[in-house]
Amino acid sequence: MRLQLTLATLVFVSAAASGRGHADGTLAMRGVYYKERATRVMQPMLDGMFDAGLHGVATGHLLVDAITSASASSGAANAAAFTERRYEGGLGYSQELGDLTLGIDGKYSKESDYVSRYVGVRSQLQLGQKNTVLGLGGGASFDTVSAAASQGPLQITLRCDAMHPSETECPLHVYSVYGSVSQVVSQNAVVGVSVDVSALRGDQSNPYRQAIVGETLVAERHPTSRTREAFAATARYYVADTGTTLVGAYRYYRDDWQVHAHTPELRVVQEIGFDADASLRYRYYTQDGAYFYKTRYPPDDTAMTQFVSDDVKLSSFTGHTVEAKLGVLGEAFHLPGLWAGARFETIVEYIIQHNRFGNAVVAHVALTLPFSY
Repeated sequence: MRLQLTLATLVFVSAAASGRGHADGTLAMRGVYYKERATRVMQPMLDGMFDAGLHGVATGHLLVDAITSASASSGAANAAAFTERRYEGGLGYSQELGDLTLGIDGKYSKESDYVSRYVGVRSQLQLGQKNTVLGLGGGASFDTVSAAASQGPLQITLRCDAMHPSETECPLHVYSVYGSVSQVVSQNAVVGVSVDVSALRGDQSNPYRQAIVGETLVAERHPTSRTREAFAATARYYVADTGTTLVGAYRYYRDDWQVHAHTPELRVVQEIGFDADASLRYRYYTQDGAYFYKTRYPPDDTAMTQFVSDDVKLSSFTGHTVEAKLGVLGEAFHLPGLWAGARFETIVEYIIQHNRFGNAVVAHVALTLPFSY
């Protein structure tokens, strides 16, 4: 079946690249590899974007996560590695109405212990001859959590809340809204700001993790309500004499679990002739821990053990990310027709994490192919 799908994709790509039509689109094929101390992820992705009429754009994507882990927090028993797969598909549509663009998106993903259904709407308004762009959107995700990936002999039950202490699955609903503004401030400079707010309601504990309470292990218990806020600012400046783009960004995050995070980032993008570009990116990350997170909890303090966690992402830690990226157009290889506009990309990231996850390596390869139909 996989071979048939691959062959069908190649036939479609070849036909699209050689034919002539009246509408345009792009097909992007990407592979991602992620490796840290106890986890490896391989993720093939397929994304398409298609003109739909004179002012409409339709999008679609498919991906598969193949996660191999020996971590108990992923369901592994006795540190024995196993592979879990997640499948995701999504569709979207946007329509231009003069300076206003309206869109809708839907997404569905499934793995053995988690099912997610998402629907969202978005809008974009261009003002002042497109020098100012306003964005506003929101969405809702309706998820179901279970412990079906457990590799041990016993069936794990979940504590959804105080009224449902022993269930086979629990709901988690996520509601989000965002807004953004970007402004052209000169011929070569653009700045922007954005705000994201999300409210999570439902089970947010990992059914496989256990926290240390005194001398015993206790199943993780997180609050069932969490509100997240993120504020970001970006600035881009293009140096025409050298074909260099400088990008600076900063993001501040906070939530009502008292996690606060700061993420400054710098990126340099350099044109290489007419057919290629290269970029370097550095990102620093620091956060403080959730108010209830401890590496070990006292056994005789009820207030301290109402919520317990072994989630490293809720601890205080810092991290650094260094990324190198190279993009090349097909015309650099003298490819004919629409293949000349194809873009080949490779990205390598090294992530330093000052927590027990350890450092990680991420590699991407991608091909984006324009076509007409």
